[in-house]
Amino acid sequence: MQPTDAKAKQLRESIRDVIRQFRRSDAELATQPQGDISFPEVHVIEFLGDRRACMMRELAEYLLVAVNTVTSIVDKLEQKKLVRRERDETDRRIVMVQLTELGLEAYQGILTARLNACRTMLAPLNEDEQDIFMVLMRKIARGGEANHP
Repeated sequence: MQPTDAKAKQLRESIRDVIRQFRRSDAELATQPQGDISFPEVHVIEFLGDRRACMMRELAEYLLVAVNTVTSIVDKLEQKKLVRRERDETDRRIVMVQLTELGLEAYQGILTARLNACRTMLAPLNEDEQDIFMVLMRKIARGGEANHP
């Protein structure tokens, strides 16, 4: 086994632990006042909250799923009054999705939970370590994106 293989294995285990912490915060989101929100719905709400509005195709690309899968997720969010769809005035084929007021409230709850999870993960590090960690995380993220455009 090469030295990078051992480090890759350690990185995999660490990432799995970080993902588990985020999943715990996702599970807590199910108790929101808006009612039961599934993991895919959380991701859609979070994506829309960060961007305000987007096309169904953009949601599908972000979630790495087919547009028809996004359609069913958005249908459920629409039933819960968390999102609304609007057709583009100039091109009726384009459907934009955006959060409703209730959806914005859900987004704020999700954002708070996410930031709390991040604060908890950063807490064991001093400020200098946090700065170094953030530089390294951005570098790792850019490296991963370069391999998967």
